[in-house]
Amino acid sequence: MPSDQSTGDEVYRISGAGRSLSDDVSARTRRYLISMAARTACFIGCVVSFVVLKNAILGWILFVGALLLPYVAVVVANGQRQRTAPVPTTTLLDPRQSLPPSSDPTSSL
Repeated sequence: MPSDQSTGDEVYRISGAGRSLSDDVSARTRRYLISMAARTACFIGCVVSFVVLKNAILGWILFVGALLLPYVAVVVANGQRQRTAPVPTTTLLDPRQSLPPSSDPTSSL
């Protein structure tokens, strides 16, 4: 039996399939955890700025960052799933691949 490569037939892949749901959930969870780690760093930096460094300006900037990052983290984590290119709804076949008409007149349905 000849292989597809020797006959010159084109091999098609399922390239329109998106990422699996579990991959998408794990990617969103990772983005959320990174944002929450940045929020925690802002909060710790805020406390250090006010208490140890006595720098109110830096402390307030980090405080605002710690307040806004949870909202940003949720919006980014709950963003839409990654979209792929649309898959064509119809397949156009080469006319040479179609079956010839039946020669038996009694085979009509």
